[in-house]
This record gives sequence, structure tokens and C-alpha cells, in this order.
Amino acid sequence: MSKRREIVKQTPSASIPKKFIGIGKIIKKQTKVERPTLTQDEQEMIENKLLCAYLSEEKISITYYRDGHLLTRYMTVTDINPIKNLITCTDASYNRIFLDFIDIIDLS
Repeated sequence: MSKRREIVKQTPSASIPKKFIGIGKIIKKQTKVERPTLTQDEQEMIENKLLCAYLSEEKISITYYRDGHLLTRYMTVTDINPIKNLITCTDASYNRIFLDFIDIIDLS
């Protein structure tokens, strides 16, 4: 009687994506920064630039704070809600992004 052996193929790279996810999380934790504090004058300048960008409907570069990181994107301001201090923007892919006023760090 002969025993039949089955060949089991292993995929050595199957665990690599899991390792990359773990490494990515470690790097994100190490690169976190504290929220920058803005002076009253800087906040007023940001308010004025936001209002001008909203009225002119032009794309502006917005640097904002989210989850311990400073992010910069080109966006168009589509709505400003002064009661909730919420700014609604759309990016180049027409994705809606909601930002709190305190999260906006810089405009250009």
C-alpha cells in the first residue's frame, strides 16, 4: 500500500501585510504632535481668510489638526456654521470634509 502525500503550498508572504499594519501603527504613534495653540490675532486672520475663500469659492490650502497629526489639503469651503463652529469643505475628489474651527491651523 502506498500512502499518498499531498503537497501543501505555503504562502510565506501572507503574514507580511499584518506586520506592515503593526509597523504602521507604531510609526503613527511616534509621529504624533500636540495641537498647536493659536493667538487671538491668528484665529481672526484664519476667520477672515475662511470667509473670503467661502465667498470667492476658490480652492485654498488648509492645514488642520486631526488625531495627533497636522494634515494639509487643497479644499473649497462650501459652508460655514458659526453656531457649531463647523466648516464644511470639499477636496479635489469632491469628498465632503467637516472641520471644527479650532482644528484649523493655517490657510494659504
